Amino acid sequence: MVNVCCCVLQAHLLESSKNSQVGPAAVLEFWVQVMTTQDFWYRDKSVLYIMDHLCQAAVLYKQEECVQKLLYQQHKNALGHHGDRGLLSSFVGWFVAGNVTPSFIEGNALPREVWFSWLVLSMESLFEEDSQLRPCMEHEMLSNTGLSPEQALKKAQQRLKLHVAPSLQRMMIYRWAHQALATPADHPLLPLVWQKFLQLYLRQPGPEFGYLPMEAKGCIGKRYFQSSTHAGLLKELKQRLVEVSDFHHAASKAIKVPSSTCETGHASPHPSTQYMTSPELHVELVRLFSVFAVWLEDENLQRQEVYLPSLPKQYDPYRLAKIMQSDQGVWMEYLDIERVQHELTKVLKMWIYHHHHCHIIPAARERILINLRKHDTPQPTLDLVPMSAPIPDISPNCLSDETLSSKLLQEDLSKLQQQAKLAVLRETQQVALDSELLETLPQLYINREEQLSVQLECQGSGGQPCQGPAHVTVKFEGMYKVEPVQNQIQALKRDIRQLQTDAIQPPAQSVAEAAVHVETFITALVNNFKVLPSPVAQKVGISAFYQVVSFVCEDTQRHPPTRQFFSSCIEILGQVFIRDSHQECRRMLKTILLNGHLCTLLSPYFTPNASPGGLVDMYEEVVSSLGTDSGDVIFMLLTKVNLHIGSIKP
Repeated sequence: MVNVCCCVLQAHLLESSKNSQVGPAAVLEFWVQVMTTQDFWYRDKSVLYIMDHLCQAAVLYKQEECVQKLLYQQHKNALGHHGDRGLLSSFVGWFVAGNVTPSFIEGNALPREVWFSWLVLSMESLFEEDSQLRPCMEHEMLSNTGLSPEQALKKAQQRLKLHVAPSLQRMMIYRWAHQALATPADHPLLPLVWQKFLQLYLRQPGPEFGYLPMEAKGCIGKRYFQSSTHAGLLKELKQRLVEVSDFHHAASKAIKVPSSTCETGHASPHPSTQYMTSPELHVELVRLFSVFAVWLEDENLQRQEVYLPSLPKQYDPYRLAKIMQSDQGVWMEYLDIERVQHELTKVLKMWIYHHHHCHIIPAARERILINLRKHDTPQPTLDLVPMSAPIPDISPNCLSDETLSSKLLQEDLSKLQQQAKLAVLRETQQVALDSELLETLPQLYINREEQLSVQLECQGSGGQPCQGPAHVTVKFEGMYKVEPVQNQIQALKRDIRQLQTDAIQPPAQSVAEAAVHVETFITALVNNFKVLPSPVAQKVGISAFYQVVSFVCEDTQRHPPTRQFFSSCIEILGQVFIRDSHQECRRMLKTILLNGHLCTLLSPYFTPNASPGGLVDMYEEVVSSLGTDSGDVIFMLLTKVNLHIGSIKP
């Protein structure tokens, strides 16, 4: 379908180029606007394919400026400029503001849409020139030979008073280099892409943009390729020139062979001949790319000023002078314009053939039905299985019925308490196994007394022979491993590993559901009481508080997740339903005295001053409970009693 669209475009352009017609510029402007109306159109492969054909036609019809003008406007919209400023001033204003200029080219280069890349990069090259960033950067590198390109970029940023400079990789010398590597060897635009790169690489800085001329030190391009990454890129460029030269050398000796319909696989009414570039142009391209390779390899062009007329013929001094002087003229003589015309003609023939044979295509409805009959009959839809919620909803009756709420909490809190007990049990088992292992390890080896006889040879002394070898008996204690103990240690390690494996397993889903269920209940209870306070709701909240407290035990306090969860529940319920409630002061006091280990947890909700009438009685009860093991608890409770407040209240 995309190919057919390209055929329509080329046919439209051909028709518009005839006398008394609107001309190709109007058609190009129309279709470019159509292709670029959607957001992020440059990320759509189909749109890029069509835009590449439009850019190719623009070059053929010499309407590059028309397409570039529209791309300018698109770029301006991408930058967010909607005022009345001129187009070029908008771009320059964006660039000198230090922002990275958005690009219609995703990545470093486009290997397929080369015509599109050519026009886009040519358009974006204006930013670097008009912002004065690259000339200022090169001036800094010439002023200090020790500066790296990145450092020179920062200095240029400061000199031009840019708040943020574009990234070094966004400089056009690198972008043209990547495009030269990505462009196929047989693409007509490849010589012109290399020309653009070499105009930057072999440029001799001069007094542009008001900078004083520096001492002549050759070309500036090598300074951009000093880092290891960029040096590798330059090496790839040199190797690529060799490959392209070899390609055109081989192509210059190729022979044109007619190809029939069956070979191409297209239903064309007449046999076609594959177009081949003339051998003469291939020879010229071999010479051109060989010259490019010589320019890149010669270090003298980078180090010092060279008298160009004295260079050998293989340097092509005439073209080298144009490159070094930044002559912007495009070498169109190396563009295979006949191949471009042949490709466009081929596209037009495809459109004519498609147009004459479109009557055999059935209607859309019939075509769809025919395609559907080729497939199996679709199966009926699956039955919808109702899904139950993982966490049951809180019944409104639970918020006003103490019995129902108590039953709900009993089930969920029991699961949480059991999980804490299981974790504490595993901890106890771990400690016991570790202790047993430590006690067993010293028994792994024992010393056993042994005796060893050693025969020592004698060589004689002073010419006197020995009577024979000496026999020496040695007694010592050797270390031996006790196998039963070794087996016991291995069994202990297996038990420890198994226990640790069980300990790191996530808790059962029922435990998580219970925690969420309790949290949901408390949240609903508190919200309901805040919206519509009532004695019934307060009674349910007080009952829930003491029920949660009843589940707090030594095991839940030793298990951090359960301890944190119970503490949060007690804190929420206590603040809403218990604190400052004079009816609950005496009950809270008795609960703390009976559960001294929970004093720290419950004491924030013991507010005896809220019940002035019973303050003296509660004070006496606290004092009478004083014992040897309850001093801390009594002290904390006494700090809650303010006798001064109690004495002044009736």
